[in-house]
Amino acid sequence: MATLEDLDFPKAVLMRMIKSSLPDTIAIQKEARSAVSKSATVFVSYLAAAANDCARTDGRKTIMPNDVYRALEAVGLAEFVPELVVQLEKHSVLVKEKKEAAAKDKAEKEEETETDDERGEGAGEAVEPVDEADAEPVGEADAEPVDETIAETVEPSADPTANPSATETNETNAMDIDDPDAKRQRTE
Repeated sequence: MATLEDLDFPKAVLMRMIKSSLPDTIAIQKEARSAVSKSATVFVSYLAAAANDCARTDGRKTIMPNDVYRALEAVGLAEFVPELVVQLEKHSVLVKEKKEAAAKDKAEKEEETETDDERGEGAGEAVEPVDEADAEPVGEADAEPVDETIAETVEPSADPTANPSATETNETNAMDIDDPDAKRQRTE
């Protein structure tokens, strides 16, 4: 488990939080940023432990928002609870709106895709099925005859004496696979 010394808030997030709470004319030293970061880490850890105690008191293993509110009251920061409740509600509404907007966008894209498919537009055009009654028969009589001399030159002979150069090449390749040093010796 990580110790408090190992934990820190991301610097960019911390700086945004600090800058948003201070006037533009105020500068903050590097050591002060570190002090705020460590203080925030300690506070969050302490509050989480207190909220965990509240959850366990109620016989639960999961920390709920009410546990955090009770923990703030337990550590003497009850004046923050009303503002936290308001901010948590705003956050919940924002998250819900984002989910609904994402679902709406997804539905619109799917609808556009379906419309494009119906019109035959888009990259994945649908191929119309062919009725077998309309299809023209293709049989062996329609096929062009195969030139047997070409087929013989392409297919390797089963007789190794018929084409000695092919046999030597196959033996060489087999040797290369079995013995990689043989390939190096041959190239040297």
